[in-house]
Amino acid sequence: MKVPRFILPSNVKLRSNFCIYQTGSVLIHALTCQLSSRCPLCNKKSNRIHSKYVRALADLPASGNLVRIRLVSRKYFCDNKACSRKIFTERFSKEIQPYGRRLGRSVNLISKMALELGGNKGANISKFAGVPVSSSTIVRIIKKLPAREQLVTSGIIGVDDWAFKKGRTYGTILVDLDSNRVIDLLPDREAGTLSAWIKKHPEIQVVSRDRYGPYALGATEGAPNAIQVADRFHLIKNLGEATSRMFQTKSKALREVFSLYNNTVPDSLAAEQSKMVDSVPDNDQLDARLNPVKVYLFKKVKEMQQQKLSKRAIATALKINKKTVARYMSLDALYIRKGHSTTNFDSFAQILLDECNRNRTFKDLFQTIVKSGFNGKYTSFCERMNNLYASNKISKPNKPPQIVPVRAWSPNKLSFLLYMDNEKLSAGDKRFMELLYDKCPEVKHIEVLVKRFKNLFKMKEPGSLSQWIADAQMADSTIKNFAKNLLRDYEAVNNAVITSYSNGQVEGQVNRLKNIKRMMYGRAGFQLLRKMVLSKSVLDHQN
Repeated sequence: MKVPRFILPSNVKLRSNFCIYQTGSVLIHALTCQLSSRCPLCNKKSNRIHSKYVRALADLPASGNLVRIRLVSRKYFCDNKACSRKIFTERFSKEIQPYGRRLGRSVNLISKMALELGGNKGANISKFAGVPVSSSTIVRIIKKLPAREQLVTSGIIGVDDWAFKKGRTYGTILVDLDSNRVIDLLPDREAGTLSAWIKKHPEIQVVSRDRYGPYALGATEGAPNAIQVADRFHLIKNLGEATSRMFQTKSKALREVFSLYNNTVPDSLAAEQSKMVDSVPDNDQLDARLNPVKVYLFKKVKEMQQQKLSKRAIATALKINKKTVARYMSLDALYIRKGHSTTNFDSFAQILLDECNRNRTFKDLFQTIVKSGFNGKYTSFCERMNNLYASNKISKPNKPPQIVPVRAWSPNKLSFLLYMDNEKLSAGDKRFMELLYDKCPEVKHIEVLVKRFKNLFKMKEPGSLSQWIADAQMADSTIKNFAKNLLRDYEAVNNAVITSYSNGQVEGQVNRLKNIKRMMYGRAGFQLLRKMVLSKSVLDHQN
């Protein structure tokens, strides 16, 4: 079969003899048409042929079929007596590299797939694209890509960290905020590494960064005259963490507001439930170290337990897991949960499923088998009994009564509600916050400070930050410490308030880097990851 001329690459002097079509693949037999070749050592041209040999090259697919080229190439004599090489193989253009097993255009296609899809995923897609390769081949192609160094930046860069292993090893990403491109990755987040990199780029005028201490030191040492801008996102996040800690210290007040909000029971039960609440052990010193939501739910479980409600009914009303209900019912006070231990429950399973035990409560059954040698605790017994009922499809005798669900807010949720505008709050959140403000007027003052801080970045008025810090330091809460910490990095924080520079682009690039790192499935060492991130950034910018 004759091969059309356009099938072979136009930048190489080749002549096709014939091709053989097999199911799913095309084999092209070709010859070289070059009259001479140059020695790779001395670069002297030679036309004296020594011998011929066959090379197997992979090409782009044709109509979904694999294409292989069987090329008859030559070896030449080097007639330069001063050259140490006497025989060399024929050299071509960049389309056919020495020792290459694939045409350059095929390598280019695979490299683009590799940058977009990574190792394993790229190998899977390559089968459908007609250029099947292994994940190891894709990694080798990425490693051979030329390094793309960014010699000059726009002068406005963003700096942030990213995790090799979260909580253990970190690196640094550098982004050109003007062109929105990743310009480099650094193997750590030390001040000396960042400072050395910045010194190589004297054109840098603005450094947008988070408030990590070594970044501030590195930017100051590398570019003393550059403007440093703190990241607004981390400023808001740090303030949220401060308000969350403030709510942790108000555990008792929050429990009272939770009870007030959920106090929708009939009057006939109000007096009885109030006695039950008083009967629950209250250790404020212990509660201060616990999540107030957990403490509140623990007390609600104890209340409903004294009403002789089932665990399923309590779990439905409180919207928590039955295992949690069972654990709370077995405890006298909250404590740090320890690991499970094995029990001999299975030896009592048949006894517990007898007809005579169907209508007995879990408490009675537990006391019975403890006397017979059961070595577990009531919590694990309840969990195993629930699984036993479910596996044998046996319905429990008592149906849970209709109970109005209760609501509770975590400190993190309450911290988030302080930021939100009142008109955007749901009816339940708005009612709870009003009750909280009445119970704790200082929280209302904190809310005003939080919203003022949020509006600083919108108003961009010089001097507004110093006034806010002065007002916040007068507050009797953890927000005072947040205000003091702002003074340590005042210039960068103030620049974040009065200028329009933002580190938001860098956060997006960090997320993109994480996706690339996951695509490599554990094979993304720093050098490979750096090359892939930089190459993909250039490729996307060109597109």
